[in-house]
Amino acid sequence: MKKLLIAAIFLLPFMAKAQAPSADVQTSGIYGYKIEDKYVYYGNVVQVDTSFTVNDLYKDSKFFITKMALVNYKITSDDKTNGVLTFDVDEPSTYKTKTGIGSEPMDIKYSVKLELKKGRYRYTFDNIIITFKNSDDKNVPHTLYELEQDKSGGILGVAVNKRVLKAMDQLFVSKIDLLTKTMSKRSDDF
Repeated sequence: MKKLLIAAIFLLPFMAKAQAPSADVQTSGIYGYKIEDKYVYYGNVVQVDTSFTVNDLYKDSKFFITKMALVNYKITSDDKTNGVLTFDVDEPSTYKTKTGIGSEPMDIKYSVKLELKKGRYRYTFDNIIITFKNSDDKNVPHTLYELEQDKSGGILGVAVNKRVLKAMDQLFVSKIDLLTKTMSKRSDDF
């Protein structure tokens, strides 16, 4: 009996680790995106009213695109039957200057994928490319992964990458909030 107890105590840490959730998906800390190896994205599965059909959620997702008031987007996949809607967006935005008084222009390109099921949907904002001027006044595109790797703020926390990430994160969090509000209500026929 004593040997069995010692064996159980010895194996307990291994069994606990085997049952722990996967560490493949990490959150970025203060920002809302998720990181899997070098894949950085915003995404989640959201439960809605179980009476919502794929058709109801499809109408809501089309209404979401309208509510975002995007000037430059292209629908790349529109499958109403299977409940998949994907589109690419090119959107101008801004980030704060070092002083925090003014703003600098940036351009964000990204893809949105909405997968719809009865009573739930999954959203994914990925392929995020952010273009802004570097120290040579040239517009340079950066992936979200590159910015995540070099987001140090120095002593004062005023590094450009950190300010760009903050502005970009606020933009995506507001879009996700809009999506959540839009998908939680049954919209009229679109």
